[in-house]
Amino acid sequence: MKLHDGIAQALTQEGCEKMFGVMGDGNMTLWAAISTLGKTEIFSARHEAAAVSMADGYFRATGKIAVATVTYGPGLTQVGTSLTVAARNRTPMVVIIGDFGRSDTTNIQLFDHAPFVRSCESEFIRVSSLNNAAREMAQAFHIARVNRQPVVLAVPVDLMDAVLDWGFDYLSSGFPAEPAPYLPPPAIVEGLAQKLANASRPVIIAGHGVKQAGARDLVIRLADQTGALLATTLKAKGLFSGHPYDLGVVGTYSSRPAEELLSGADFVLGLGAELGYLTTEGGLLFSEAEVALVDNVAQPKRMPFLRAQYVAGDVNLTVQALLDKLPRAKDGGFRGDDTLSILDRAFDLPAAPTDGIDPRALATRLSTLIPSDARVTIGVGHYWGFFMMYTALPANVDIIYSYQMGAIGQTLFIGLGASIAEPARRNLVIDGDGSLLMSLQEMETAARYHLPMTILVWNDVGYGAEMHKLKAKGLDSNLGKWNDTTNFAAVAKGFGGDGMVITDLSQLDEAMKRAMQSPTLYVLDVRVSPSVMTDAYLKLHFGIENNAPALRGILA
Repeated sequence: MKLHDGIAQALTQEGCEKMFGVMGDGNMTLWAAISTLGKTEIFSARHEAAAVSMADGYFRATGKIAVATVTYGPGLTQVGTSLTVAARNRTPMVVIIGDFGRSDTTNIQLFDHAPFVRSCESEFIRVSSLNNAAREMAQAFHIARVNRQPVVLAVPVDLMDAVLDWGFDYLSSGFPAEPAPYLPPPAIVEGLAQKLANASRPVIIAGHGVKQAGARDLVIRLADQTGALLATTLKAKGLFSGHPYDLGVVGTYSSRPAEELLSGADFVLGLGAELGYLTTEGGLLFSEAEVALVDNVAQPKRMPFLRAQYVAGDVNLTVQALLDKLPRAKDGGFRGDDTLSILDRAFDLPAAPTDGIDPRALATRLSTLIPSDARVTIGVGHYWGFFMMYTALPANVDIIYSYQMGAIGQTLFIGLGASIAEPARRNLVIDGDGSLLMSLQEMETAARYHLPMTILVWNDVGYGAEMHKLKAKGLDSNLGKWNDTTNFAAVAKGFGGDGMVITDLSQLDEAMKRAMQSPTLYVLDVRVSPSVMTDAYLKLHFGIENNAPALRGILA
């Protein structure tokens, strides 16, 4: 047995059923060993950045540890953004790379891996010897799981292919159990209950942690009992859809009614939420309100944007304890006819554009076309503001965001990993044209593996964000545009998939139906107006009032 054989066997002990990679000199013998053993399926990407992000998407869809492999030197440098995105998502991941042997001093690909990996906010472990290899590999998996971060395990190629005289005595990292659910001390719970009971205009903001914990109904009970309004962070968008006092998303992408009501809040309780930059508008929201946050991680790693009481606690246990402490449901609170009239208010939109489909109308129409059992992966850019502010989502929709570093070019990669995690489930990837052009080669990966994936391209013929920001700075916005656009449907067909160019909103219903029923890759190239700006951009860059309505009565 050689070390690469031992590593292949150890992967099965770590529960690795699927992994992702790109083959190169530094990892090809390991790849061969994994394939020969046949217990871990390797999905081959066309670019190293895609491989690591596919592993990230796999974790986001399954909760299982992400595993990837790339070669040394340039194979690793290709993954910098993907690794940082995974780190900021707190994705437990092990990336196994080759490393240069001790006598390999003239290799053109020589590179100092460790500082690069640490600059990507990830951990680095280099296998030091054959005798230590098993423990160091187990340590990599242990750190990834416990710290919820990526770890790059570098295996020198002279060791990778060396014979193990005594076998590979591997003791797995043990799948560390999640910490036991934690209830804050009684005095803390009592204090939070008093603040909720005494508040005149309370708001409860639920984050992804509430969704993960299955605590939606408990949180609604708490809001109903205290007269609080309900709202969510971006990652929990749609969680309270259908509730009469749902404000929707809080922060940069709030509706105008939500902005008005949130400005009057006197107590804000965050549950399972980070309350980060976008949710707090950089700390500008809730200037007059007292804020408390309950999360399983009490103190954020970075300086928070709000002065708040940070409480470590399990969401389900804490909300139930608050319900037990609070008196019977009180009248009024932040609720009543005045609040409902604000939430139901309609606003006049500017005239429809003549240079493409109105992106506001596209986003609104998607509300009724996305199946509730589909998984949606959406990227970041100007276009996602339309989705956040005009698309209503049902409470049970599964949505993955790739915005963690603000990087475009990640969405398709992450969506692929999620699709491979559950290949029987329809996956909808929504991405901008500029972003998709950075990852175009992986459309071939979707077609090659016959994944049931729909890609909706928000095609505004350029870098929309840069176009509008250039305009705001008094510069030439045409610098962000292309002279012509790519026909993404034709590209999909060239890769073995299918697709359609959509130039009129009337085509969308039938096209979405066809796409979501396709057994393989289907691309909808939607030609949207490049001149229409999101309400968030109009407010931020031009001081124009937000006119986005509350998303009420859209879903049946």
